[in-house]
Amino acid sequence: MKNIVIGIDAGSVSVGLAVLGPGGEIAAIDYRIHRGRIRETLAEMLGSIDLQGEFIVAVTSSTPFLVRFSERVDNQVAVISAARRLHPGVRSILQVGAEKFSLILLDSNGNYISSRTNTSCAAGTGSFLDQQAVRLSLESTQELSRLALENRGQVPMIASRCAVFAKTDIIHAQQEGYSLSEICDGLCRGLARNIADTLFAGRDIQGPVVFCGGVSKNKAVQKHIGDIVGREFVVDGYSHVYGALGAAIRLLERAEEPAVSFVRTEDLILPREESRAYAFDGLCLAGSSYPDFSSHEHYDYRVRTRTVPDTVEVDVYEDLSGIESAGVYLGIDIGSTSTKAVLMDGSKTVLAGLYTRTAGRPVDAVCAVFEAVCDLGARYGFSPVILGSGTTGSGRKLIGGIIRADMVVDEISAHAKAACELNPDADTIIEIGGQDSKFTTLKDGQVNFSVMNTVCAAGTGSFIEEQARKMNCPLSEYAERTLGVRAPRASDRCTVFMERDMNYCLSEGYSPDEVLASALHSVCENYLTKVAVEGMIGRTILFQGATAKNKALVAAFEHRLGRPIIVSKFCHLTGAMGVALMMLEKRVEQSAFAGLDLYRRQIPVRTEVCTLCTNSCKITVADIDGRSVAYGFLCGRDYETGKRVDPDRSGFDLLKQRKKVQAYPSRRGRPGRGVTIGIPAALHLFDDLEFWQCFFDLLSIKTVTSRGFRGALKEGRHLAGAEFCAPLTALHGHIAYLLDKCDYVFVPFYFEERNQDTPARRQYCYYTQYAPSLAGAAMGEKEHRVLSPLVRYLYSGLRTKFELFAMLKKILGRRISYREVSHAYDSALAFREQTGKALIELCAHERAKARGIQVVLLGRPYTVLDPSMNKGIIDIFASHGVPVYFQDMIPVQETADASLKELLDDLPWKHAADILRTADIVAGMEGVYPVLVTSFRCSPDSFAAEYFKNLMNSRGKPYLILQLDEHDSNVGYETRIEAGLRSFTNHFSRRHSAPPTILSSISPVERIEDKTIIIPNWDRFSCSLLAALLRREGLDARLMDQTGTDLQRSLRHNTGQCIPINIMAQEFMDYIVQNDLDPGRCMLWMGNGEIPCNLKVIPHHIKNILNKSGPAMSRAQVYRGDISFLDISLKAVINAYFAFMFGGMLRRVACRLRPYEVHAGSVDEVIEDALKLFVDAFEGLSSREDVLKAVVDRLRAIPLKSEPRPRVAIFGDLYVRDNDAMNQGLISFVEACGGEVITTPYSSYAKMVSRPYFKKWFNEGKYVRSFSCRAVLSALTALEKKYYRHFQQVLREPDHEFNDPVADILAPYRLRSEHSGETMDNILKTYYIRKYYPDVALFIHVNPAFCCPALVTEAMAGRIERLTGVPVVNVTYDGTFGDKNSVIVPYLAFARRSGQADSVQDAISRAGDVLKRSS
Repeated sequence: MKNIVIGIDAGSVSVGLAVLGPGGEIAAIDYRIHRGRIRETLAEMLGSIDLQGEFIVAVTSSTPFLVRFSERVDNQVAVISAARRLHPGVRSILQVGAEKFSLILLDSNGNYISSRTNTSCAAGTGSFLDQQAVRLSLESTQELSRLALENRGQVPMIASRCAVFAKTDIIHAQQEGYSLSEICDGLCRGLARNIADTLFAGRDIQGPVVFCGGVSKNKAVQKHIGDIVGREFVVDGYSHVYGALGAAIRLLERAEEPAVSFVRTEDLILPREESRAYAFDGLCLAGSSYPDFSSHEHYDYRVRTRTVPDTVEVDVYEDLSGIESAGVYLGIDIGSTSTKAVLMDGSKTVLAGLYTRTAGRPVDAVCAVFEAVCDLGARYGFSPVILGSGTTGSGRKLIGGIIRADMVVDEISAHAKAACELNPDADTIIEIGGQDSKFTTLKDGQVNFSVMNTVCAAGTGSFIEEQARKMNCPLSEYAERTLGVRAPRASDRCTVFMERDMNYCLSEGYSPDEVLASALHSVCENYLTKVAVEGMIGRTILFQGATAKNKALVAAFEHRLGRPIIVSKFCHLTGAMGVALMMLEKRVEQSAFAGLDLYRRQIPVRTEVCTLCTNSCKITVADIDGRSVAYGFLCGRDYETGKRVDPDRSGFDLLKQRKKVQAYPSRRGRPGRGVTIGIPAALHLFDDLEFWQCFFDLLSIKTVTSRGFRGALKEGRHLAGAEFCAPLTALHGHIAYLLDKCDYVFVPFYFEERNQDTPARRQYCYYTQYAPSLAGAAMGEKEHRVLSPLVRYLYSGLRTKFELFAMLKKILGRRISYREVSHAYDSALAFREQTGKALIELCAHERAKARGIQVVLLGRPYTVLDPSMNKGIIDIFASHGVPVYFQDMIPVQETADASLKELLDDLPWKHAADILRTADIVAGMEGVYPVLVTSFRCSPDSFAAEYFKNLMNSRGKPYLILQLDEHDSNVGYETRIEAGLRSFTNHFSRRHSAPPTILSSISPVERIEDKTIIIPNWDRFSCSLLAALLRREGLDARLMDQTGTDLQRSLRHNTGQCIPINIMAQEFMDYIVQNDLDPGRCMLWMGNGEIPCNLKVIPHHIKNILNKSGPAMSRAQVYRGDISFLDISLKAVINAYFAFMFGGMLRRVACRLRPYEVHAGSVDEVIEDALKLFVDAFEGLSSREDVLKAVVDRLRAIPLKSEPRPRVAIFGDLYVRDNDAMNQGLISFVEACGGEVITTPYSSYAKMVSRPYFKKWFNEGKYVRSFSCRAVLSALTALEKKYYRHFQQVLREPDHEFNDPVADILAPYRLRSEHSGETMDNILKTYYIRKYYPDVALFIHVNPAFCCPALVTEAMAGRIERLTGVPVVNVTYDGTFGDKNSVIVPYLAFARRSGQADSVQDAISRAGDVLKRSS
């Protein structure tokens, strides 16, 4: 092809353009910032090109559909194409653009290996710097870069984790005297650090790194990244237009294919569509009342004694004229962006409210408020007498110390107090502040749950304010301009992404008001998905904070939640109001308040770094009246003396006392055996540390532990291979740390506890079961030094001892005997039993001495008791004088609650069961309150937390839930703990409560009654046939509808569980409503399962959702049936097997033929007809075999073409794999990208995984089940041959056998044959797919968010790839919008495997002989 090629890459900030001449040479490039004017900018750029003759056009996938093109090219494919063209042999590409950054790795042939990218946050991108340049009043990012390079001074630490938080850090840096160039350099270094930590940690980087994207031109960022990662970066003259250039190159490389050509550049820009799409109707408040915010008088007071950026807004709510003197309570709320105050009299009447900007200077802001209060008195001849002063908010402790406040209250308690005063029925508080957001739930007027945003400020008040500023809209006019206005959809993930979408909307002709309305919907959605737990939102919702004064934002929440939202005229003052109410109730006898005239004094404020310990806290110090007030210590310290102060006021040091009780008296005087074994103080081994120390010590084997190692989490992030919970991530770090200090590291397998007293399973969590495999494999060449015997399973103690003996014999040889091992193990067990009893006795002794409230921490020992993991929460409780115990110190007893017993019998997880059993006991203990501590991303705990809340609510006792994340600060926990303790104290002081009620049952029913059975639609082929066979059995069986709209609505029920659970619950309720069914006559069918998964409790959880969805839905039931349908009839078992087979084969045939059909749609037409015919056959209306013959004849008659296509195998979660709505049409997407999909029918899957499960059931003593299932499957396998031979005529491949030794397949992954669950299944699937399809080019592992097995498989992807030679790409679906499947494109565009799929015609001809022999 001799055409000229134009490449266009339009992103959120800029447009890049490249022109290739007829010979492929680069003829021209252009790059411009569009500022939301994409059409106009692109038209100007195209108009500047002088082209002669025809040309073709390639655009990147990020380019909006506003330009005509010949081909659309994936962005990563374009970047790789440009890099390969300009730098032959390139192995690594760093791309940093306006909203995304990524590191792309290629092999020595230039083929794609993998990439790592930022997720839903744009910190570290070009737009982040663009925003900061505007805030610093610089003309451009180029000027920011120039100033940064000129810096010869210090480099301040400025947050790069969020554009909104960076604003505050810039203000602080300015106050501390940093120059503009130093601040610019701090921004560039922070951005570089974020990129390096996200992309380069733990990666094997080969050769120089090609740096491209708009940020590549920022030499300051370039320098900082190079210094941090220690790599050489190559930046060429085209680095900023790689997208446009690569798109053109890619089109040129495919020159043989016909392409649409053009002759005039002015014809490329599409006219703007007059009709625009809207995602949201006009906002209006339908069910909520809204205040007019009127007051007796409103004015703005201009401060005279301080230089502050804003006035003080004063609202006088009562006429103060004629009141010469009045006793008032002064409540002050010092927030990150604003400072509020109220004056309240003794009758709880708010006399006045004051509001001003904090602007990073809380002392000045409070002094401005005091000056305004004094002015208020002068105006009205009113002399307020301060009866008490109190502070709340992020600056409460510093300001509280300066003004000598009588009460310093956490903001959660303050807001809750005000909410309950304003509405006694309040059960939910939505609070959106300037830079933080909080979500709080209440029970009987007490806080029982609260959570805050962490490192993302998207959707806060500052974001709304910035959008208003960009649109030249005063905040006071925002609501008026957006009420009743329809809006397009914008991103809800990040301020940068939101701004990108808004720029695009403006370019598409949406009005500024429509864009402003879109911002409100984004804020609402961001809050509900990132901050709130939507499943916990109650019926009486109060919206508090200054953002509640935006009526349109309140309307967005009402529209989204479908419930009234209550807003008070004091919404912006509720924190300060709550403090005043608390002081009024406390009745302060003599206030220590320093006086309102404080504003007249000079109060210098400085920052310094404390060197008393290794925490190196950055503290703020204010000097006033000869005294210093300091804030910011992580530990106890007296600032004046510089001495450490023990913060424990409880009289009981939990960790110190446990250490005394559990200490093992080591016999180190005995001669050792010359080997040192390390024991990680992490995950499942943390609680057994002393047990294993005792065991090895009795064998004279020296041990070392990683107790006290603080860097495990940071080190583990580089090794884990997936975004696991913090405890599993830390285990990797602990093992790596120990490998440098010992000969071997002991990481045994813990599967489950053997319990003879109950039929209930008590398994360790899924991560724990696979942890030795994952962490061991992550150690690379040191892997052989990680010892992993199986010590916790259903085997007898004899087998456990043998496992340990075999392990030790391997490293010690004949120097150890089985008898020694057996004795040491029995002695260690006795030691553990002894210490367990001692801990219970210790707790009983301490409880007898306690006089006030006490707390029992519930959770996993490695989360609660490890100082490196628990964020210091034990110390926080102790500093408030509250004794704390752990759940294993409470004696276990049988529950009397039948509903709880049913739940415990089905709950498979050991720790979850321990939590609920202890919670049940604590609920009945006077003065003792439960605090549940969980880890972020802990799926089992997300279930347990829901049942814990149900249990405590039924007992009428307040509780607290703390979810620990991976961030270092404990400030948020301190706030929540203070709020919880206040709730506990209030409850304890009443000394009476409502009588406990029996826990509402959420158990599934075990018997099908005369009701409508509704089947989940995870796979429309097989599930349609399953519903048909049930109708054949005389049941009214229906199949749920499958729509994408259910996905996002279902998220409102999610509190951390696997996404499909919520989808099935939502679809079940929708089906009932849409078909006008009586919920009491409906049952949701759910399959039973006993693998290490949440399958066993999914029916309970869905029933819990139904109970919370109103009285009508609570009458619906969940039926837990056998996945084989054995509970229906023996005939149903046979028909169910063939339903799974026919459904799976129908999908397999469609995927085999459709990519090669001559006439588009011809295969799907036959497949859809076939499904209807098969449904009739499974209902008994026709012969299955006759229908199958007819379908096969039609399929064979479809004309096919021969062309090579890479074959792609999809595996992973079954719901996601086969649900087109959930996986965003993955099969169609792969086919559109030029691939052929290989799927695994359920019947093949059953045969593939059956043998290890038959063995497992035998080990568990389920002999009848093991032998009977084996016999049934064998019979069905023989029967299916008569059907399979018909499918063979289309597939042209022999039936597969799955008889290879399971242990041999699993061993390279450090797995054992006792393993089970989806991860083991996935290993078997990839093995057999590679065996029977040796030309497979790509594995796609699909999974839903919050799925533990999926993350384990993701971490094993590298090893799967090494062992099979097939690349693995992981795709996670979270039920939200966004093209999740696009990550697949580079793998297909630059496939590493040379083997391609045979053409269909070649396969048919070669398979003929095989088919003849087999028949």
